Amino acid sequence: MDISFYFQKVDKSEEKRLRDYLSEEKLSRLTRLLQHGNLELADLRILVEHFPHHNEISVKLTLNIKKRELVAEKRSRNIIESFDLALDNLISQLRKLENVMHDK
Repeated sequence: MDISFYFQKVDKSEEKRLRDYLSEEKLSRLTRLLQHGNLELADLRILVEHFPHHNEISVKLTLNIKKRELVAEKRSRNIIESFDLALDNLISQLRKLENVMHDK
């Protein structure tokens, strides 16, 4: 799985904090669902944007897999909280997609 990071108006310390937090443990939840040949085809883009006026950080996860695009975006005042919420949402979408694919 290819992972790309994009940061807009984010401090270098926050970038490092997210990269350090995004360990194999966090991604293992996602990679388990992408087994059966889909892992190599997956492309994950992580867009992190800071909105200083509102003092919020937005994390947008975009997963491209098999000509489908799953998008999860969450905002909060904490970069880790935003990432966790967006990841939970993305995993939920992926589970729903797999259930639909298995039902066919």
